[in-house]
Amino acid sequence: MASSSTLGLLGLGVLAGALITVQTVLNASLGDRAGVLGSVLALTIVSLVVLIVAILVFPNSANFHELPGPSQWYLYLGGAFGVIILVSSIFLVPKIGAAETLTAIVVGQLTLAVVVDHYGLLSVPRVEVSLLRVAGIALVAVGAYLVVR
Repeated sequence: MASSSTLGLLGLGVLAGALITVQTVLNASLGDRAGVLGSVLALTIVSLVVLIVAILVFPNSANFHELPGPSQWYLYLGGAFGVIILVSSIFLVPKIGAAETLTAIVVGQLTLAVVVDHYGLLSVPRVEVSLLRVAGIALVAVGAYLVVR
């Protein structure tokens, strides 16, 4: 049985997942008014303001002296990927709905996560693919099919 701290952390993950749904729907509504890229820019500015305030409140949570240099440029791709994810969800929700959009995103997340784990890519601890993990992804794919059907 999982410890109470593990269950608490999993609960936090579930809460974050629920907030992604609300965020996606709100972002799409903003996109209807400001356009896809206009809404991404507005959301990025809001994020920047929130982050600056958070760093001012929790100054030990940011260490800019340890940022990697140009030789590790790829570590900054997360920012570009964030824009692509925002654009995708803002574009897709009005066309296929929130459930379908998030289902597709989750299937993509889990599939690539298993590959990343299996090969230990990007400095992630190596966790080999197992029959149970493949079955889990298959069940998620079946669930995704049922959600979008």
